[in-house]
Amino acid sequence: MQDSEEVSKLAKQVLRDPVLLQKLSDRVYEIMLQDLRNQRDRCPFSRRLF
Repeated sequence: MQDSEEVSKLAKQVLRDPVLLQKLSDRVYEIMLQDLRNQRDRCPFSRRLF
C-alpha cells in the first residue's frame, strides 16, 4: 500500500469517528500553540504592542 493510500484510509477513519476527530483537532491545536510560542520566543522584539 502506498503512503497516500494509507493516509487516505486513516483520514476516512478519523472523519467517521467523532472522538478520533476531536483528539486529532486538539493535538493539532496544541502543536500550533507551541509553534506560536516558539516563534515568539525566538523573536521577542518583533511583537506588536496593540
